[in-house]
Amino acid sequence: MTDISSLFDVAIEPKRFTNASVAEIPPFGSIIYTVFLDATEFIYVGIGGLAGKSVHERNPRSRLRQHTSGLRSGDQFCIYIQDFYVIPTLIGTAYVPVKGYLDKLTKQFIQTRLSYRYVVVQTDDSDKVVRRLEREVQAGAMGYLKPILNGTRNE
Repeated sequence: MTDISSLFDVAIEPKRFTNASVAEIPPFGSIIYTVFLDATEFIYVGIGGLAGKSVHERNPRSRLRQHTSGLRSGDQFCIYIQDFYVIPTLIGTAYVPVKGYLDKLTKQFIQTRLSYRYVVVQTDDSDKVVRRLEREVQAGAMGYLKPILNGTRNE
C-alpha cells in the first residue's frame, strides 16, 4: 500500500513549478502529485511516468516539466489553468491576439500561483499504482477533498 498522505500534509512545503524543483524528483518511476492554488486550495491531481515497460524506463519528471512550460497544446492541465484562471482575467480588457501570448500568461500563472507535492512510486507496477491512486483521489476517497479541476462527480 502506497502512503500518499504527504500529498496533503501542510507541514510539507509545496514545490514551485520550476525546472529546478522538477530536477529534485528521482529520475525513474511513476509519480502522483497534487496541485494547489496559492499553496492552499487543492485544484488538481495528476500522474506521470507511465510510459516504459520497466520502472527504470519511466520518467516521473516529464509531466511536471510539461506543466511548468505553460504550453496548452497537448497538456490538459495547462488547458484547465488557461480556461479557468487565465482567460477570466482578460474578460473586459482590451485584448489583441499575439501568437503565444496566452501560453506565456499560463506559464506565468503556473510558476507564480501554483505549487505541488508529489509521491514517487518505484515498483514494477508503478504505472498501475499511480493510476489507481489518481482515480481514488479524484473521487474524494481516503478522506481527502476532491480536486476542483479534475475531481469526479458522484453518479
